[in-house]
Amino acid sequence: MNKIIIILLTIIVIIGAIVTGFILYSQNDNEKEETIVKEIATEENTSKNEENKVELNTENIIVTNSNEERISPNAFITFKETFKECGHTTSEFVEVPKEFVNLSESELKERYGEWEIEKFTDSDIVLSKEVEGSCNEHFLVKDINGIVKVFKILDDGSEEEYMETDIATEYLTDTDKIEMEKGIKINGKQNLNQLIEDYE
Repeated sequence: MNKIIIILLTIIVIIGAIVTGFILYSQNDNEKEETIVKEIATEENTSKNEENKVELNTENIIVTNSNEERISPNAFITFKETFKECGHTTSEFVEVPKEFVNLSESELKERYGEWEIEKFTDSDIVLSKEVEGSCNEHFLVKDINGIVKVFKILDDGSEEEYMETDIATEYLTDTDKIEMEKGIKINGKQNLNQLIEDYE
C-alpha cells in the first residue's frame, strides 16, 4: 500500500513539474513577444521622429531660402546698352540710387522690366538691354596741323569736331603719326579716353 502511495505521489510531482515548466515556458515566450512588440513600436516611433525632424529641417531650409538678397546702400549698378544698328555696347557705372536700396532681385525686375538682370549681388548689379539706333560714340582721331583732334562720326557718316587736345603729334611715334594721318577710328568714350591718355 505504501508503494502505491509513493508511486502516485511521484506521478503527481512529475505531472506538477511538467505543468509548472510549461506555464513558465509560456510566460517566457509571452514576455519575449511583448519585448519584440515594444522594440518594434520603439523603432517605429524613432523612425517617425526622424521623419518629423526631416520635415522640420525642410521647413527651416525653405524659410532660410526665402530671405532674398537685397541691394545695400553702398552698391554700384552698371547699365549696359547694346545698340542694334552698330552693335556696340555702352556702359554707365553709377552708385545705387536711393530708391534701389533694399530691393530684392524680383522687386528690381518689376520696376525695370525692360532691362535684363545679368548680375545681382547686394553690392554689384548689372542691367542690360538692347536698343534701337546707333550708340553715337563713334570717333575719329586725327592729326590736324600738328595737334591731335577728335571728331565724332555722325549717323550719316559725316564728321563733327568733338574736341581738341593739347597733344602735339611731333612727339608721337612714327607708327602713331602714320595712323593719325589716316585717322584712328575709336568706338566708345572709355576707349577714346584711354587712347588720349596713352598719347599724353
